[in-house]
Amino acid sequence: MKTALLWLLRLGLGGMFLAAGALKFYDPTSFALEIHNYQLLPDLAPLLAATLPTVEIVLGLALLAAPRPWMRASAFASTLVLGVFTVAVASVVARGVNITCGCFGEGSGPVTMLTVLRDVVLVAAGVLLFWLAKEPPRPARARSTA
Repeated sequence: MKTALLWLLRLGLGGMFLAAGALKFYDPTSFALEIHNYQLLPDLAPLLAATLPTVEIVLGLALLAAPRPWMRASAFASTLVLGVFTVAVASVVARGVNITCGCFGEGSGPVTMLTVLRDVVLVAAGVLLFWLAKEPPRPARARSTA
């Protein structure tokens, strides 16, 4: 059961990061405008738009393909990124800013409380993946009595 859940989380989060990164990768100009509309770090919007899709693609690949020792690191990194996204969308909702998410490129829906809830669920999935990916304890080695 644990192995199935581990793979389900890896496939879900990894696939989501791959899709989100790929949808934004080829139009950094539009994505920069989406980031600017959040009114959080408008001066960094071009830099974030140029780098974030690649980061998402790398995280997606790492979640899908990383061997067990690195799976936990990729789960941790993706959870941190999802946490930042959650803070950003919660800030927009709290300030009453009416914008589109930009989460999956152009055509993403508006940022609403449902967006915040979705991101909180994704953070929880990342935390669960991090927890499930821990190495099982190694059995103690028998000592020789020589």
